[in-house]
Amino acid sequence: MMPPINAGITEKKFAEHWQQQLLPLWQKFVHADLLSGDKTRLRYSYYLADKKTQAVVFSTGRVEMAIKYIELMQEFITAGYSVFILDHRGQGQSARLHPDPHLGYVGNFQDYVSDFDQFVTEIVKPAGHQQHLLLAHSMGAAIACRYLQQSTHPFNAVIFGSPMFGLSAGSIPSALASRLVAGYGWLRDKLKWDNRQYFPGQTKYLEKPFAGNLLTHSEARYQWLQRLYQQYPDSQLGGVSWAWLTQAIHAMTHIQLQAEEFNVPVLLLQAAEDQIVSNRAQNNWFQRLPVKLYKKRVLITGAHHEIWMEQDGIRQHALTAINQFLAELTAVDNQQN
Repeated sequence: MMPPINAGITEKKFAEHWQQQLLPLWQKFVHADLLSGDKTRLRYSYYLADKKTQAVVFSTGRVEMAIKYIELMQEFITAGYSVFILDHRGQGQSARLHPDPHLGYVGNFQDYVSDFDQFVTEIVKPAGHQQHLLLAHSMGAAIACRYLQQSTHPFNAVIFGSPMFGLSAGSIPSALASRLVAGYGWLRDKLKWDNRQYFPGQTKYLEKPFAGNLLTHSEARYQWLQRLYQQYPDSQLGGVSWAWLTQAIHAMTHIQLQAEEFNVPVLLLQAAEDQIVSNRAQNNWFQRLPVKLYKKRVLITGAHHEIWMEQDGIRQHALTAINQFLAELTAVDNQQN
């Protein structure tokens, strides 16, 4: 069994540790490009541990770039894991899909899934690790879930953090809001309106103040992320398009419909104060999982959507949940063997 994953950095010393630990570690990663099946350039990064025992593969959320996860990746590396991470098409350091580089666009959500499958097949698996853990956040969790539902894969377990299994729509039920948007999107297609336009209320990338943000309670980590986007302006991404939203709804529908067939041990981390994705949709999915599947759901009290960018105590709650899940999964596997 691997050593526990522990928090290594505090908010008070985050800026100091970024310069002394995190940036030097990121510079030790291998950074390279992968050409997808439709010739889209995909940026990926990895760090190999001395012993190729355990690897963790990250599937990131919408607008995110790989370096955003360097704190969490360091915590896994310290515990002995190798780390692999992919910038999804249209974001991070991967190629954009629209002349407007800030437009959140994808022609088909399945393209994300195919890219991730190719990344695992061509980059992760050949590294030869004994076991593989998949850690996915928000949109990346939807991509990972569709991947696991469809593909032959090497993963022994998956951790979903704030998974995008339904979108938050305030007082309107997520399922109803999704049907309304999908219906209007279908009408736009029939009328041949351009779906590669910003959804109403969405804009190009805008730097927003910490006050009132819906992502995290940690000002230190929030401000660090803003500085990262200033340092890497090519990674800036704005709001979603009609096409992205209708494709995401289509994917989330299939995630729910195929929940009963899901067969990978799973830890679901829910952000108690999430206003980006729907916890009710996550609950619906979790309740439909097979009875015999090893599964665990943990509500992270006080957390906004970005659990891994949260305050120290909230992050530690999530890391403790991961350690307990992995220890219990190992115990179950040993009993079965």
